Amino acid sequence: MPQKKNPDLLELVRGKAARVMGCATALQTLVKGLPLAYNKDLQETQEPVFNAADTVIGMLPLVTGFMNTVEFNEAKMNLAASSGYMNAWAAAAYLVERGVPSRLAHEAVGKAVQLAVERGCELQKLPLADLQAIHASFDAGFHSCLGLTEVLGLHDIPGGTAPRHVKRALQNARDRAASLRTQEPLAAR
Repeated sequence: MPQKKNPDLLELVRGKAARVMGCATALQTLVKGLPLAYNKDLQETQEPVFNAADTVIGMLPLVTGFMNTVEFNEAKMNLAASSGYMNAWAAAAYLVERGVPSRLAHEAVGKAVQLAVERGCELQKLPLADLQAIHASFDAGFHSCLGLTEVLGLHDIPGGTAPRHVKRALQNARDRAASLRTQEPLAAR
């Protein structure tokens, strides 16, 4: 239906990615434990290699076209990412940093989320007194750990969601793409 703006293309690409992953698994299984002698079974590598290549080559122009035309509503995305108790892990980590054992922090945050659900509000809207009634380790700094920036920064490891790692990964991807653009096409080699 033309009035809908569902990312069907990306859902289909995600499905095609499963096919490519299946081809990779088939190749890994084929070459696993090969003896040092004649390897006639390697003829079976051709189908998954060409299937994966054809699949990726077919997807690239579609994804490129999509990315060149897509527009993101960042305000709506930030609102969605900041709601729905996505910050519960950060809340538990906050308590753990204050010496609360992980299992008890998890239990306390679970109770806090349950209270927020009952009141129809987000975790960050619960008053400090109500939080302290759940666990004494909640303090005045608690609400400051629940923002989207703080939640993303919690996973400060390579490949994590911390902004500095995301920026580094994006720059690495840009550098790699630029490097690939300057390389001679395979057909010319």
